[in-house]
Amino acid sequence: MPLTEQEKVSIRHHCGYLNVGEAYTFVLGTPAAVETQFIIEGAMTRVLESALPQVRRHLRILDQIEEQMVEDLELAAVNQLGEIQVNQKEQSQLWKNYVRWVGSLCNLFGVYRNPFDKRGGGGVNISVG
Repeated sequence: MPLTEQEKVSIRHHCGYLNVGEAYTFVLGTPAAVETQFIIEGAMTRVLESALPQVRRHLRILDQIEEQMVEDLELAAVNQLGEIQVNQKEQSQLWKNYVRWVGSLCNLFGVYRNPFDKRGGGGVNISVG
C-alpha cells in the first residue's frame, strides 16, 4: 500500500518541506510559480513498498518526540516540583533526538532535509573560493 496523503503531509512537515501546491518567486519583478518540492515528492512516489514499515515507524517516533516537546513546554518555567527535579536540558535533548530521526527519515528517501527549514537544523552550504 503506497503512502497515504496524510503520511506525505507528515513527511513534508518533519523534513521541513512545504505543504502547498506551488511556491512563488519573483522573476524580473513578476511572480513566477516554481516547483520547490521535487526532491521529496519524487522520493515519496518511488519509495519501496518494503520500506514503508520503516517510514511509518519513523513518522510515529517523530510525532511522539514532537508531541513530548509541546507537552513539556510548561516545565521550562520550573526548576523543581517538591522533591522532583526537572531536567532543564530536556528540550534540547529532545530536539537533538528529533533532528537525528529526521535525518534517518531523510536517509530512507535519499534526500536532504530542506535547507530552508525555518525551525533550524537545515542550513544552506555554499562553497567559497
